[in-house]
Amino acid sequence: MIIEATIMKVQKSIDEEQAATVEEHFQALIDDDSSIDDKIEKSSYENLPEWYNEELFKAGQCYYRRNLLSMAVVSILGVLSVIIIPTILRVLVWTKKSGTTCTAFKRYLETIIHIHSLYTADINNPNSRWWKSLNEIKLKHATNSRRSGESGPGGIYQRDMALTQFGFIGYALLVPDKLGLTNLKHERNGLNHFWRVVGYMLGISNKLNICRKDEIETTALCRLLQDKIYAKHMNDEPEKFNEMALALLGGLWYIDLTIDADCILYFWYEISGLKYAKPLGIYSQINYKYRKFVVYLLETPIIGFFIREYFNYYLSFCYWLAEVFPIFAKLRFGNVHSKIHLYTYSK
Repeated sequence: MIIEATIMKVQKSIDEEQAATVEEHFQALIDDDSSIDDKIEKSSYENLPEWYNEELFKAGQCYYRRNLLSMAVVSILGVLSVIIIPTILRVLVWTKKSGTTCTAFKRYLETIIHIHSLYTADINNPNSRWWKSLNEIKLKHATNSRRSGESGPGGIYQRDMALTQFGFIGYALLVPDKLGLTNLKHERNGLNHFWRVVGYMLGISNKLNICRKDEIETTALCRLLQDKIYAKHMNDEPEKFNEMALALLGGLWYIDLTIDADCILYFWYEISGLKYAKPLGIYSQINYKYRKFVVYLLETPIIGFFIREYFNYYLSFCYWLAEVFPIFAKLRFGNVHSKIHLYTYSK
C-alpha cells in the first residue's frame, strides 16, 4: 500500500541514533539518567523533524478517530502504567495536583482534551489547537521539572518521558484484540509515526524515543517494557500508587459515569498477564462483563461498524461537554473547583 511504502522514504537520522536492536534500545532506556530540557521554549511547524511524514502522521490521527472508545481505554490503562513508575509517581505526589478526586478530575480532563486535540486538530494550521496543546504540555513539563529539581524530589527524567509514551501507544500495539481496535498494519504504522513525532516535539531524545522505525519493532520494545518494568511495579506497587490510582479513576468518573475503579484495575492486570489481588464486587463484575460485551460487538461484522460509530460520536460529545460544562463535577466540586485551565503556560 502507498502508506506502507512511504516508511522507506523516512530519513534515517532518528534510526541511526536509536540502538540497532530492540534489546539494546531497552537497555539504553534503563541506563539513562538525564533530565529533560527545562527551558521554556514554544515549538512551531518549522521545528518538525526532517523525517516527519504527513501521510503516516495523518494515518495515525485517523486510527484514533475511528477508534475513540478503544483509544480512551488505552489512555486510561496507560496513565495507570505511567503513575506506577516510582520516579514519575514521586513528582506527581510532590505537585499535589492529582492526589484527590477533585484535583485528579481537573488534571486528567485537561490531559484528555490536550491528547484529543493532538489526534484531531490540524498540524498544518499554526493557530490550531494542535500547537496550543503541544506547547501547553511541553511548557508544563519544563516548568514542573525545573520546580521539582529546585525544591522537590528532582527533575523529570528523559527516561520517564519515554516511558510515558508507552501509556499512549503501548496497549494499542500489544493487545488490540482485547480492546476492539481495527488494527490494520498501515494504521499501526501511522500510530507509531504519530507518537514518534509527538515524542520528538515534546523533547524526548531520538535515542530514547520508544517509537522505532516501524510498528513491529515498537511493539517488541513495548513488550519488553511491559514484562520487565511495568509488570515488576504492578507486582510490587510503590507507596502512594493505590491512593493516586483511585483518585485518577474517581476523577474520571465525572467524565464517564460508567467507570468503575476495581473493574478498570482488574482489566489492566488481566491484559498484563497478572492477577488483580482484590475480588470484584457485583457491580464491578457487571461493569466488566458490559465492557467485554462491547468489545465483542466492536469485532462483529456490520454491527461493529455501527457500534464503533455510535461511540465515536458519543465520546466526542462527552469530551466537548466535559470541557465547556462538566455537569457532575460542578455539582460535586462547585464552579470554582471544577473549572479547568487548558492554556495556562502557552498563552
